[in-house]
Amino acid sequence: MDKSGRLEDSNEVNGTKESVVQATYKKLPDEDTNWQQKQQQQESKEEREKEDQVPESDTMVKQNGTEPEVDDEANERMLQDNVKLSPKKDNIEVKYVSENGDAKIDLGTVKEVLSGMGKEELMKFANDPFWIRLRWFLFIAFWVLWAAMLAGAVAIVVIAPKCNSPEPRKWWQESPIIHLDEFDTSTHKLKDMKDLLYPLEQLNVKTISLASILETDANGQTISFRSIRSNLGTIDDLKSFIEAAESKGKHVILELDPNHSSLEHKWFKESVARNGNYNDYYIWASPKSENVGRSPPNNWLSVYGDSAWEWNEQRKQYYLHQFGKTQPELNFHNPAVVKEFEEILKYWLDLGFSGFRLENAQFLTEDPNLLDEESLRGTPGAYDSLNHIRTRERIENGQVLRQWRNVVLNVTNGQGLFTLRDDISPDVLQVFNDHVTSGVLIDLPQSSQFLTTATVDLSATTLDGNITNILRRSEWPAWDINGRYQPLRSRVPEPVAESITLMVLLLPGTPVFKYKDVISIRDAFDEVSKKRETDGFKYGETKTYVMNNTQIFAYTRHWLKSGSPGYLVAYNSENQIRLVDFSSISDIGNEVKVIARSPNSSGGGIDTTITKLNANAVPMAPKSTIVVSFVSPEATA
Repeated sequence: MDKSGRLEDSNEVNGTKESVVQATYKKLPDEDTNWQQKQQQQESKEEREKEDQVPESDTMVKQNGTEPEVDDEANERMLQDNVKLSPKKDNIEVKYVSENGDAKIDLGTVKEVLSGMGKEELMKFANDPFWIRLRWFLFIAFWVLWAAMLAGAVAIVVIAPKCNSPEPRKWWQESPIIHLDEFDTSTHKLKDMKDLLYPLEQLNVKTISLASILETDANGQTISFRSIRSNLGTIDDLKSFIEAAESKGKHVILELDPNHSSLEHKWFKESVARNGNYNDYYIWASPKSENVGRSPPNNWLSVYGDSAWEWNEQRKQYYLHQFGKTQPELNFHNPAVVKEFEEILKYWLDLGFSGFRLENAQFLTEDPNLLDEESLRGTPGAYDSLNHIRTRERIENGQVLRQWRNVVLNVTNGQGLFTLRDDISPDVLQVFNDHVTSGVLIDLPQSSQFLTTATVDLSATTLDGNITNILRRSEWPAWDINGRYQPLRSRVPEPVAESITLMVLLLPGTPVFKYKDVISIRDAFDEVSKKRETDGFKYGETKTYVMNNTQIFAYTRHWLKSGSPGYLVAYNSENQIRLVDFSSISDIGNEVKVIARSPNSSGGGIDTTITKLNANAVPMAPKSTIVVSFVSPEATA
C-alpha cells in the first residue's frame, strides 16, 4: 500500500512497475447461513488454479528482489455471517483496477447461470417406472397419430372427386383421312404419289388411305391378294412411298376387299377342280332337286337385282356371287379361308401399312343352310324386295372381323387402325359389340349415307337430324362425303362441294376426303384443320342447331374447362343471303372472330375481309360455310 493509502500490487522489473489486479469483491446476499463456508472453499480452489496459471512475469516481487509478502487483508472478502442467498438479487462483482498508479473500483453484475440436472439425477428419472410408462405411452401415441393422419390423407385422395386428364386421341383421330388413288397423279404411278405428300403436310393431314393396289384381271377383280398391279409400279415403289410418308409423320392404311376374288384367282380354279383344301374355299350349291330342269338353290339376289347364283359347268354346281358374276364369294365359314386372310393382313402390315379400311365386310358370311330370304313389298326381282337377313350383316361377320382385328393389334402393338369403308348401322354395331366382343370391334364406325348421297338440296334439318343421331350412338365416327360409287363433286356443283367439305371438317369424328376435295380449298382447310389440335375440338361438347326458320345448320365445339375459345361452324342451305343471329346461342358472347369461309362466301357483296363480327348479325352467302371462334360469357364472368 502506498502512502496515499491505495492498495497496489506491482512488480518492478528493471525499474518499471507493472500493476496487477489481485482483489475482487462481491456484494453478497443477506441470506443463507451456510454461504460463507461454501464460498471460502470455492475461492480457495479458484486461487490455487489462478496461481498455477499466472506467468512468471506477473509474479509479485519486492523491489529488492525478494519474494513478496502476502497481505491477508488484500485477499479478505467482505463477508457477513449468518446471511442467506436471495435468488431475487443480482451478484455484484467488485474489481480493483490499477490505472496510472491509482487503484479504481469497478462494480459489475454477475449474471446467474441456470444449469440443468446432472447425469445422476437424470438417470434416477430414466429408470423410474412411471417415466418409463409415460415415455412408451407418448411413443406409441405419436405413431398411432401419424398412422391416422396418413390413413386420412389416403382416404381424401381416394374419395375426393377426380379431375382426370382426358385420354389422348389416337393418331387416326387427330386429322382427316385423305383417300389417294392412282388418278391423283398424272402418271398413275406409286413413285409419283410421293409428290402429293408435301401439300398434305401443309394441310396438317396425318393419315392417308391408299385405294386398292391389288393385282387384278381385265375386269378389275382380284387375282392375287399379295401382289400389286404392274401399272402402278413395284413392291419397292410401294415401300418407298410408305417410308416417305412416315418420314413426314404420316400413317398409310390400305383399302382391301376380302369378300370375293376373280374367277382367275388360283383359289377359285383349284376349288372348281375340287382340289384338296380348296374344295370349299367358295360357296357352292347344287340345283333345287324338286324343280324340273336346273334352277338356283334359293331366291337370293345380287345387289344388281339378278340371281346371286351362277352355274359352273366344270364342277356341275352353282357358285354364289352377291355382286357380279365375275366375283365369286369366298366361304368364311371355312376356318382355312379366315386363316388365309390373317396371313394376308400380316403381309401388308409387315410392308409398313398401319391398318386397313375393309370393303364389303357386311357380305362376309351367309346362312349355311341356304334358306330362302323373306319377300317384302316392292318390285318383284329387285334387291330391295327381299329381307336380306340370310346374306348380310350376320353376327358371324363380327366373329371373323374380331379375329382379323386381333391380328392388326398384335402386329402393331395395339396402335393399328381397323375400320370399314362402308356404312355400318349403329344397331348392327351394337349387336356385334354385345355378342362378339367386350371391347371395340370397329374403329371409326361410319353411317354417312346422308352425305354420300347428298345433293345440292341438302337441308339444314337433314344435316341436324342425321348428325345428332349418329353422335348419340357413336362418340367418334367417320364422316365420308364421297362414298365408293359417286363422289360428291359429281353430285353437286364444285362451290357447294367445297362448302360441305369445310362444314364437315370440325365435326366430332374423323372426316374422309379425296385429295381434290381439300386441295381446292387449301387456305381455308389449313386454318380449320389446325383447330382439330386444340382441346376445344378434341374434348369439347358438341351442340347442333337449326336456325333462321330451318335455313341454317350450325354446331358448336366448346370445352369450357380448358379456358380455350369455342368454335362454331354454320352452313347456309338456302339459295339466298341470310343474316344470322348467333348470339341467341347461350355459349356465344357479343362478338365472333372469323377463322375461315368457304370460297363462295363473297356472293352478294359480302365483305369477307372483316374478321370480327357482331354475333347478332353475321351475313352468310347461299350454300356457304363459315367457321368462327368465340369466347363464352361464362369464361369472362
